[in-house]
Amino acid sequence: MQPLHIRLTAALAGLLAMLALGLLLLLSRTSDRYADELRQRLDAGIAMYVVRELTLINGSSVNDTAWRELANRAMTVNPSAEVYLLDPNGTVMTSVVPIDKLRRSAIRLEPIRAFLHSAEIRPIYGDDPTRPNSQRVFSVAPIMGSGRLLGYLYVVLGGQPERSIAASLLGSYAMRAASVALGLVLLTALLAGAGLFAVLTRRLRALDKSMSNWTKTVPTATYPAVVVEGGDEISALSARFLAMSQAIERQIAELKSTAELRRELIANVSHDLRTPLASLRGYIETLLIKGARSEQELQSHLSVALRQADQLGGLIDALFELARLESGAVAPRLEAFSIAELLQDVALRFRMAAEKRGVALHTLLDVSGIVVFADLELIERVLGNLLENAVRHTPRGGQVRIEMSIETELVRIRVIDTGQGIDPEHLPHIFERFYSARGRADRSHSGLGLAIVKRIMDLHSQSVSILSQKGTGTTVEITLQRGTHSIVAPLAKSA
Repeated sequence: MQPLHIRLTAALAGLLAMLALGLLLLLSRTSDRYADELRQRLDAGIAMYVVRELTLINGSSVNDTAWRELANRAMTVNPSAEVYLLDPNGTVMTSVVPIDKLRRSAIRLEPIRAFLHSAEIRPIYGDDPTRPNSQRVFSVAPIMGSGRLLGYLYVVLGGQPERSIAASLLGSYAMRAASVALGLVLLTALLAGAGLFAVLTRRLRALDKSMSNWTKTVPTATYPAVVVEGGDEISALSARFLAMSQAIERQIAELKSTAELRRELIANVSHDLRTPLASLRGYIETLLIKGARSEQELQSHLSVALRQADQLGGLIDALFELARLESGAVAPRLEAFSIAELLQDVALRFRMAAEKRGVALHTLLDVSGIVVFADLELIERVLGNLLENAVRHTPRGGQVRIEMSIETELVRIRVIDTGQGIDPEHLPHIFERFYSARGRADRSHSGLGLAIVKRIMDLHSQSVSILSQKGTGTTVEITLQRGTHSIVAPLAKSA
């Protein structure tokens, strides 16, 4: 990226260079025309003076004696002047210039007539017989005889070819001085402009630097890095503001979606809280009002009340846990542990519940003592939620399997059930916050387990995915970072 003040300075330098070239061309052109006008005004009467002094044409022929005298005078007084004798049509009759140097045999009469009839207009340029495409200042006088026009005395003033602009600059002290002065003025203007641009764009550079430093502190997922190739601070700020506006729009959309989901969550959780609370209150009121007819009825009422209290406590615990995970106050305490042992422990904890529901629970685990690097307590919570969901949604006679596969840097754990599966329209949103609390037929559970699983895996920077079809069961897979060493004591494979 090229800073804006440097680009402005380069643009100013180019502008001043073009201005300097234009001024030099104008100065050279003006000075040349001024010199031509001055020369023509001073020497305008040369031809008339010669015509009066010498008889150059006798009848229709050239007076050689007078012409040689004129040639001698011209060489003595002004060697650079070129003298030509023209007939009334402008044809060159003779000249002081050698015949082999002539490139024109005739001179146009329009400039001659303009010279003779418009004395106030100067300079007037006429043809140069020695150069086909050249125009020079001149002096001219008509030669009259017996009341008629015999010809013209045509004097090219200066006679030397025009010098180039570079030659004019080198040969003229005034031009050299003017060029040096102009160069100094333009250089001063360029330096002043560069300093002024640097001062005026200082706050813009500071803003661009602040924006660049700020974007480095923002997570890439929230505000992707902006790469600016070429351009200046304005281009960089435009790109960053565009990315920022897109990020803000995306976040506003997410906030709106989250707000809507939160409202639905509150409505669903309120219902979930009221249901066990109303049931619990109903049984307690029944016991208080009517009492228990027998010890067995009392135990039944108290068992139902206890289940409702447990359900209410589980829902409240899930809500508090999700809120704690979402608040950012939880940081994983990473440690190395045997993942196979943890899976066995969690499976044993749910084996009795699975047997009561008529579900077979199998573990297919690696026996090499593979170690993972994660938070033991949080991963145990993840596995517990996955097994609880799998057992609860698997009908009697079905089975739940826990599998583990080893890769170079990862350990993949899959919880597979043969339950009812998930509708395809719910799969893209199954891990979204608050989504699992919507539209559940089973109101005995909070439905926040998968949201908690997703948040815990995000804290570990690991993935969780789900594959399911309606009526064919569900497979949930999580990944964990593999540790750097293994535990020597092998675990027996259980089936």
